[in-house]
Amino acid sequence: MQYSYNPKGVCSRQMIIDVENNIIKNVKIVGGCAGNTQGVIC
Repeated sequence: MQYSYNPKGVCSRQMIIDVENNIIKNVKIVGGCAGNTQGVIC
């Protein structure tokens, strides 16, 4: 299932999250600053 979130007051315009069997499989951040994903460890 795919969820879409439109945050307010931050650089990014949209966050798209793919969830399968209650596990986050993918996160896409649309727009924003490079610092948005600096803390994400893959």
